[in-house]
This record gives sequence, structure tokens and C-alpha cells, in this order.
Amino acid sequence: MDVHARKAMTRITRCFLLFLVLHLVEELLIIPRYFNSRGLIACVGGFVILLIYIRFINRPLEQIGMIFSGHKVRKGIILAAIFNLVPAVIVYALEYFRISRLPGHTVISAFYSSARYAYSSAGFWRFAMWLAFGMLLNVIHAFFYETTFRGLLITLGLRSMRFKKINLIQAGLYTFWFLIPVLRLILYYSDEVSAKQILTLFLVMLAYEMLCAIKLGLLRFSTGSVWACIFDHFAFACILDMIHVQHTALDMTVQLDESYYLRIVCYQAISLLMVFIYYINKKKRKSGSK
Repeated sequence: MDVHARKAMTRITRCFLLFLVLHLVEELLIIPRYFNSRGLIACVGGFVILLIYIRFINRPLEQIGMIFSGHKVRKGIILAAIFNLVPAVIVYALEYFRISRLPGHTVISAFYSSARYAYSSAGFWRFAMWLAFGMLLNVIHAFFYETTFRGLLITLGLRSMRFKKINLIQAGLYTFWFLIPVLRLILYYSDEVSAKQILTLFLVMLAYEMLCAIKLGLLRFSTGSVWACIFDHFAFACILDMIHVQHTALDMTVQLDESYYLRIVCYQAISLLMVFIYYINKKKRKSGSK
């Protein structure tokens, strides 16, 4: 690694550690002892720090991929819709078909946080309130994660590293970020959660977040902005958080999202494949135009 690459890694590490401190405080001190803040403290605080940092170095937001262009925004919305609706239809259709073959009644239902907030149980206004709350959380999460990992960190790395290398670095840091909740389970809830459940969660998060981060990095590089990443993040978070497969057996026992872990990994694998094909086509067009 040359001098410029080492300097880039130093900048990336410092920025990441600054955000990570907030995340550790929230996950290991606030959530276990006080309330589930759902990542808001790290995301809101981190986004404020990000804006202060950008202002301090006197650089425009465009340099981290927040290009305020109607074309970029529209393109981001269209790409996010394509890269999420296709995998969603595939995985939910397969899951519904598999479970519907069992004796009982199978439905695909919409709710956030708990089945008691579904429309049929909570009524329209409570259902709408929780759905709106979930969407607001996903907006905040999407803006922070994408402007930080696919925006700032990739921008810092691209000054002296090849894209493939910096994409793997940001994906590794992003994945590590989402493994902190697993550490919280080990430290505070090991008497309530089995070692097998913790290991399963660890492996699923490792696969899912890595697939997700690599995909979003490819999307940032292909489009030249973070808008497609923001809309994509918001889309898959809303779909996976709010759309559920529910099966009621003949004895009236309810099974909810039994294959959730498998579904989210397959969802991101399909989406990553689609984005990778898009990325390859964009590279061919660029090389062909030269």
C-alpha cells in the first residue's frame, strides 16, 4: 500500500470510528438499559457530524454524491424500484407458494413492528400511524448510511484507491456496523437467547449486510451519485420490515415469517445480481464511448 493509499485508509478509519462511537453507546449502553432507540441516535447524530465535517472542510455535498439534480433523483427512484420490486416479487411469491401448500390459511400482510399493528387488528389509523413511523425511520437510516458509507467513505477512498478495493472496504465496515447488535445480545441477553440463535443471526447478518453493501457500492459507482443508493435502501428496508408472510394452521396457531432470514438473503442476492449486470453494462458503454 503506497503513501496515498495509507493516508486514505487513515482518513476512512478516523471517520468511521467517529460514527462508531455513537453506535456503540447506543447499542451497548442506551438500548439494553433504557429504551430501544432503533438506531436513531447514531443515525441522526452521525448525519449532523457528517454535515459539520463537510462544512468544516468547505466542500459541497455534491462531492460525496449528493448531486441535486432532478435527473439523478428520477433515475435513482426508477432504479430502486426495478432492483427491489423484481426480487420482492420472486422471494415473496416463492415463500407464499411454499407455505400455502401446508394445511391452513396463508396471507401476505402489511404491518410494522408487530402483527397487532396490522390493519385487521389495529384498525386503519393505528395501522397507518405505525406504517408512517416505520417509513420515517427508514428515511433517516437511508440518508445516514448512504451518505456516510457510499458517500463519504467511498469518496475518501477513490482519491487513491481502485473502486473494487474501496468498495470491499466500505462493505466490510458497513457489515461490522450491523454486527454490533449481535454483540449486544451476547453481552446482555445470552441467558434468554441460545448460542445457536446468536450464531444464526451472526451468519445471516454477515451475509445479508455484505451483499447489501457491495450492491449499493456498485450502484453508487454506476450512477455517480448516492440518490439511487438512498432510494434503494429505503425501498428494501420498507419491503422487508413491513411485508410479512403469515400462516394460520388448522389448530389456529399462527406462524409468522418462519423463513425470514432465508428470504432477506435471497432478496439481496437477486438484487445484487441485477445491479452487477447494470454495473457491467455501464462499464462497457463507457469503454465503448472512448
